[in-house]
Amino acid sequence: MGNIKLGESIMKHIILFVFAIIYSIFSSSFLLKGVSIAFFITFLFSLWYKKDLKRTYTCAVKGSKNSYPLLIVFLLLGILSASWFDSGTIPALVYYGAKVINLKYFCLSVFVIVSVFSFLLGSAFGTVGTIGLVMMSLAKGLGINEVLVAGTIVSGAYFGDRGSPTSSSANLVATLTRTEIYGNVKEMFKTVWLPYVITMFIYVFFEKTEVTKAIDYKQIELITKEFNLSFYVFIPLIVLIVLCLFRVNIKKGMILSSLTGIFLGLFFQNIKIVSIFKSLILGYRENAYPALDEILKGGGIVSMFTAIIMAYLSCAIIKIIEDTKILKKISNKIGKILKESTMFLYTTIVAIITSMVGCSQATTVLLTSQIMSDLYEESGYSKKNLAMDLENTSVVISPLIPWNISVSVPCMMMSTSSFEILPYCYFLFLIPIMTYILKLGKNRKKVRNLI
Repeated sequence: MGNIKLGESIMKHIILFVFAIIYSIFSSSFLLKGVSIAFFITFLFSLWYKKDLKRTYTCAVKGSKNSYPLLIVFLLLGILSASWFDSGTIPALVYYGAKVINLKYFCLSVFVIVSVFSFLLGSAFGTVGTIGLVMMSLAKGLGINEVLVAGTIVSGAYFGDRGSPTSSSANLVATLTRTEIYGNVKEMFKTVWLPYVITMFIYVFFEKTEVTKAIDYKQIELITKEFNLSFYVFIPLIVLIVLCLFRVNIKKGMILSSLTGIFLGLFFQNIKIVSIFKSLILGYRENAYPALDEILKGGGIVSMFTAIIMAYLSCAIIKIIEDTKILKKISNKIGKILKESTMFLYTTIVAIITSMVGCSQATTVLLTSQIMSDLYEESGYSKKNLAMDLENTSVVISPLIPWNISVSVPCMMMSTSSFEILPYCYFLFLIPIMTYILKLGKNRKKVRNLI
């Protein structure tokens, strides 16, 4: 009986891997094809290195299982964003946003709004899938450079993902380093204020709003004819924020917010149940006015398929690499490091490599921690130092690697290219750069005091 169950389990995962590879081949996503090729190369390398097919396959299966919680989040995000379109939440936010936000400071406004929202949610993906889609729809409606706005949204989304007590990455860092989450958050604010202020100045003085077409507010006004924009449409947004403030699990928050949105779509916006079900699966597309098709569309489970398969294969890749213990062997050869700036530089380099290999933020944090933890201890640095350096490297560098799902997934949700938006993710670049400069200055001050 046990052998039958084992055989069924093996067959199930073989089918899943085959489906993932076939989907990758026929997908239009260059990044997904790249991850699929990386999976093949990693699998074959492990097979050659370990000379054990069963062990390599077992590692791949264990790794893919680690992706399941993330896959659920992706599915919920697709449903949540579609339900917000159906309920009128996103259309209302786009309509009133166009009335309130000053075009001269559009990117500055987007950065601040998104960063505040991300701090409340503690999730970059959740932020992009909600308020991020609102800002992208608004940018499309006003004819503002979508690539610039997407980069601004990603920058703001990782403000909270890095420094919110409800953030999964912040909690992961605290768990791995055995530090206290609220103490870490306090320290993170000390290191983030300068990059944040500089980023704001960049948007004010160096980034003038780029208008690609004449601004047509008539297009925005059509939203009032398509949707009922009464106060009730904001209930799904309020539900999500309130639940996050009470530290309710983000998945439960997305489910309740989605159910609220579906209810409003059915009974408040008078959308047929068949249309709602279709939008939840395929994404919102049905506008009575064709002029709105450009700005009010998106979401749905199908829109997350590429992200789901990338996460599935990426987690399998990293588990195989972990089993080879190659990265750990590299870390053992680094040796003791005395200068704080040098230690941070090494951590940054390791974070870049693990971000490129691991293809996800959680994996980057985990691998960088595994590689550097012993080195920090041997060199006399505290667990708090390791926690802060992980936050200022792994967490923010992951979304700077184009094929890492930390940025590729948000870009898929916003229908933009991760390669194109990266030059505009100023905030993410500034955090490690400014941290290194400050540590370098701190080292020089210590040397002067010794002299």
